[in-house]
Amino acid sequence: MNSSPRLLLLVLAVWGLAAVVVGAVHLLVYLPPWTMPLLIGSLTAALTAAAVGRGWLAQAVRAIGTRAILRLHLLRFIGFYFIWLHVQGRLPQEFAERAGWGDVIAAVGVLILLVLPSGAGFDRALAVWNWVGLMDLVLAVGTAGWLNLTRPGSMNELAALPLALVPLWIVPILLTSHLVLFRRSRPA
Repeated sequence: MNSSPRLLLLVLAVWGLAAVVVGAVHLLVYLPPWTMPLLIGSLTAALTAAAVGRGWLAQAVRAIGTRAILRLHLLRFIGFYFIWLHVQGRLPQEFAERAGWGDVIAAVGVLILLVLPSGAGFDRALAVWNWVGLMDLVLAVGTAGWLNLTRPGSMNELAALPLALVPLWIVPILLTSHLVLFRRSRPA
């Protein structure tokens, strides 16, 4: 089997294209409010199982350097967009404050990590950032799920493009990357 990271990127691109189609036709609006966290969890579990397993996808993930994985988290500057959408009255305050600022903090943490030299200090900073970043995503998913249940329709911005990519594609990839980084930091 081909363990090329290019094949992994192709799989992620096809998945992203499927997420674009789902977002373009607003399918997420028709799901019961309680299903979004379950969907995100299922997508994350499936990707994580493949990423840490024994197949070609796991080999491809192992070929990607830690700093390359970290650069992926620069996407989390999307938190500024969440905050802007709240100011526009299009996202609830609780989500903007928790997910928006949490993502911005995680993205700034990545910028710091990317300039740190490798070594024990980098490893310690990475471990702290990884926990903070993971907890931010869990809090964001939980907050969005709670808002979907308690204020139906309040999270509809995440059901249409471009933000449908966040729950359907970006968050599962980011959550999986945190779990991959935890696995890499375990003593052999």
